[in-house]
Amino acid sequence: MVQIKNNYGSITISNDAIAAVTSRAVSECYGIVGLGRKGANGLVEIFKTENSGKGVKVSSSEEGLILEVYIVVLYGVNIRTVSLNAIERVKYAVEKFTGLKVSNVTINVQGIKVDN
Repeated sequence: MVQIKNNYGSITISNDAIAAVTSRAVSECYGIVGLGRKGANGLVEIFKTENSGKGVKVSSSEEGLILEVYIVVLYGVNIRTVSLNAIERVKYAVEKFTGLKVSNVTINVQGIKVDN
């Protein structure tokens, strides 16, 4: 949760809201089929990316927001290129919508999905 104070009052932005903006930005990236996290059984659970905060971890530091995004990519895409695109898109979207500085975005590729 991030709180911004000024002369007029304060604004509180929840981590869930930041995660929702992040997942929406990721959903617009070519080659990403969903957000995913490994469960206790070792299997990756895939979440739909649109408006879901699942698969995103939000924390903050003095330098700004720190975002960890867990993705599943489509088989055959260049993982490095897709990840770099996701980093740029997430950073831009979160900074635009919240007005907060994003200091770090980490993309964790949790799996590869073969399209039928």
